[in-house]
Parts: sequence; structure tokens; C-alpha cells
Amino acid sequence: MDLKATKKVVMAALLLPGLVMGAEAVLLIDGALNRLRILEADKNYAYVTSDAGRLGSSTIPTEAHETIRYLSEPGETNPVRLQQARGAVDRDFARLMTELAEFGDKRPVLKTYGERLRLAVDGIHRYRIRVDNGNAVTEEIIGRYKPASDINVDLVDVLRFEIADPVLSRKLHTFVSLLKANESGLVAGFYGTEYLRGRTLSTGDLDTFVRAAAMKNESLHQLAVHLSSASLKQMLDFEETPSGLWLKETTREILAGTAEPSRPLLQRWTRENEARVAFWKRGIAQVIGEIRQSGDTLAAAARHQLLVLVGAIGVLSLLLGLVIVLAIKGVALASRLLRERELLVEELRNAAQTDHLTGLFNRRGFDGMTRVLLEAGSMQAVSVVIFDLDRFKQVNDIHGHQAGDVVLQRIGEIARSMFRSGDLLARHGGEEFLALLPDCHLESAAEVAERVREAIEGTEFALDNGTVLRVTASFGCASGEAPIGTTVIPELIRRADLALYTAKFAGRNRVALDGESDVLTAERRAMRQA
Repeated sequence: MDLKATKKVVMAALLLPGLVMGAEAVLLIDGALNRLRILEADKNYAYVTSDAGRLGSSTIPTEAHETIRYLSEPGETNPVRLQQARGAVDRDFARLMTELAEFGDKRPVLKTYGERLRLAVDGIHRYRIRVDNGNAVTEEIIGRYKPASDINVDLVDVLRFEIADPVLSRKLHTFVSLLKANESGLVAGFYGTEYLRGRTLSTGDLDTFVRAAAMKNESLHQLAVHLSSASLKQMLDFEETPSGLWLKETTREILAGTAEPSRPLLQRWTRENEARVAFWKRGIAQVIGEIRQSGDTLAAAARHQLLVLVGAIGVLSLLLGLVIVLAIKGVALASRLLRERELLVEELRNAAQTDHLTGLFNRRGFDGMTRVLLEAGSMQAVSVVIFDLDRFKQVNDIHGHQAGDVVLQRIGEIARSMFRSGDLLARHGGEEFLALLPDCHLESAAEVAERVREAIEGTEFALDNGTVLRVTASFGCASGEAPIGTTVIPELIRRADLALYTAKFAGRNRVALDGESDVLTAERRAMRQA
């Protein structure tokens, strides 16, 4: 090779690191900007979630409570308190609708929730007129205010799937359980008050009362399993105080029909229930503050990382001359670093989508694969199966978390072997697992779930110390038919989750199908009447 050709080769070798570094810088900055956009969106979703949670768990129930006070306890201060509560609802509702409008074009499902919420609040406004005209009674409170609160809880449940950051997503998952426990407690408190006032509850009221009490207990169990903050622990601890235990026992007596309505009992029920509501309201406000702070922290960290990256790239540009002088060695080093980076990126990508303990998809990986399946657009039917290990907390408490990890790892293996090869499996959080079954109707999904349930029930889990454990699981199944759009899967997950609650309520270690909760409630009522 002549000198000219050699110089060209050397020049190419000298310029190559600079070109690689320049291209890498562009990619890194683009990646950092994209992450910043994602985390800014996470922050905005966190704000919308916290506002929806506050409106559904605090502001609307406060107006409902003040309306009850206004209708049942005439007094000079009650109208003022009622107007203040109404103003708070209107302000929080207006703020939330403004936030949803900003996302409406990008996420049509949020626009739909906004329209549903607007209709529910319009119903509250019409009811206010009846209250002011003296044409309303307390028996109507639940029917007027609960739909708006439920929509806000559903909105939070949907928004948590929009969060990219796994830590914030887990916080919102816990927040949903907290909102459900609070909503169920408010409903149970309302019907308990009506009963102790001497009102004869209708069959529908009793059904709602029973389901609210069951939902509250199950949600408290979920919160205890996924305990994540001091504020949450304080709320759960309240349930074990003398006040909390008295409310729990009195609720059971009311449901059993053994509680005799009396003014002293009503006064204590009202006093204890108001104390619980106030305590939970403060706790939820603290949790909301933590969620908003997490969103702010994520966005701030992303901005800081971007600035650091830009600064680092500037420094690297100044050092490019030195890299060129050491061209041959630098090219080899850059090549090696590039290969290591690619391996690291691949490892990080797999780690971001896979649960490290079970090897199944995590929530983010499940969402990504679900989008891929939906984009294919070939499914005529789809089913969702959610299953949850029964009383798993006892395994951790008695045998330790290492034993719990052994059980969860083995459950992941059982799930992979028993579900169909094309089914999408994920660890939904804690001891809860989620499966998406393409081209599968509800009956077939129930059969698959039953096989998995039997396999889990029949498996012995051997620990290092020689102890052999057995566990069981409860399953909830839901399915949908074509066309299957982007809103179907979250809705199926929600319905399967309700079916799971039904299986838990019915005694655990069983498979429950979407829609069976009403049947179960009717059967229990018939048994009580018999």
C-alpha cells in the first residue's frame, strides 16, 4: 500500500472515532429527550391521578356527608358547610376537566372518562336543586354521589397503566386499592347509618352493603400485602384500633341483622365513623402528596440527566483531539465499548420488561406485548385471567420472604407450563399474576384457569430447611369479543379483578367468572333468609 493510500487509511481511522462519538451523542441526546418527555408525561399523569383520587375519595364524599347532615340535622351552620363542600366539588371538578382536556387528543379514552364524569356531576347538580327545594331524602345519597366517585376511581385505575416508571406505577396500583377501600368504607358507613336510624334497607341496598363490606376487607388485605408508605401504614393501623375494631364488629352485626337500632348506638356509630373518615382523608391526602412529589422528582431527575449528558458531550468534544492522536488504540477501545454498550442496553431492556424473580413479563413488558398483539388485529376473542395466591402474607410472616420467593418462582414455572404456548403471562404485582389468552372465550379460559389452580393446589414447595409448603390460588376470568380495541384489555383486567374478588369472597381456591359476583351475593342472601 502506498503512502497516499496509507494516509487515507490513517485519516479514516482518525476520523472514525469522531464520527462514532458524534452519532452516539446525537442518539444519547435523543434518548435523553425522549425519556424526559416520557417522565414529564408520567408527572402529568400523576397530577391527574392525584386530582381524580382527591375528587373521588374526599371532595365528593364530603359534599355527600354535608348533604346528609343538612337533610337530617337542621342547624344554622349546616347550609354554610354544605355550600362550602359544593364549591370545593365544583373547583376540583373544573380543574380535573381542564387536565383531562389536555390529554383528550392524545388519549381518547381519557376524553370518554371526562364525558362520563361530566354527566355524573350534572346529576349531582340536579340533585342539589332538589335538596334546596326540600324534595330530597337521605336514601338517595348513594345513588346520586357514588357514580361520580366510582368514575374517578376507574379513571385512576386506567391512568396507572399509562405510567412508564415502574416505581410510580406500583404506587398508583396501591393507590387504586386504597381508593377502593376508602370508597367501600364510605358506602358501608352510609348504609350502617341508615340501618341504625331505623330505616329498612331494600334488597338492593343490602346487596350493595354486603359487596361494599367484602370489597373493603379485600382491599385492606391487598394494601397490607403491598404496604409502601408510613401514611398507608397509619391508615391500616387505625383499622386495628378499638374504634376500627368496633366499627368492623358492628358492621358484621348489622349485616347479620343482630344489631338493634338505637339512638346511643347510632351516636357512637356516627362518632366512630366520622373519626375514621377524617383519619383516612388525612392519610389519602398524604399519599396524594407523595404521588405528586414522585412525579416531580422523576421529571427533575430526567432534566438533570439531560443537562449532565449535554455537558459530558461537550467535554468529550474537547477531548476529541486526544482521541484522534491515539486513533488506532482509540478505535479498538471504542469498538469494544460499543459492543459492551449494546450488550448492556439489551440486558437493561430485558430487565425493564421482565420480572427478575419469576422470569415472567412485568407490567411494562405485558403492556408492550399487549400492544403488539392488538396491532396485529387478528384476534376474534380474548380472555384475561388474574390469579392471586391465597393468604400469601402468612407464608412470608411464618417462613420468611426467602420462602415466599421460592413459592413465587415455582408458581411462575407452573404458569408457563400450564397455560397455552401463545398466552401472555406476567407477574401483576406481589403474589398476583395476570394472563392474556388470545382467541380464547370465557369457558375455555375458565378451563385453563382450573388446570392451573389444580396444579398449584397439588404442588409441594420444598424449602431449604426441609419444610414442605402447600398453597392455593383464587382466579378471576373475563373475556371480550371482536372488535378488540385499546380500551378492551384494561376493562377486561378490571372485570377479571372483580371476579377475583368474588372468588376470594366465596372462600378462595376457586375460579370465578366475570359476572358471578351478583349471583354469589344472591345466594348468600338466600342462605341468610333460610
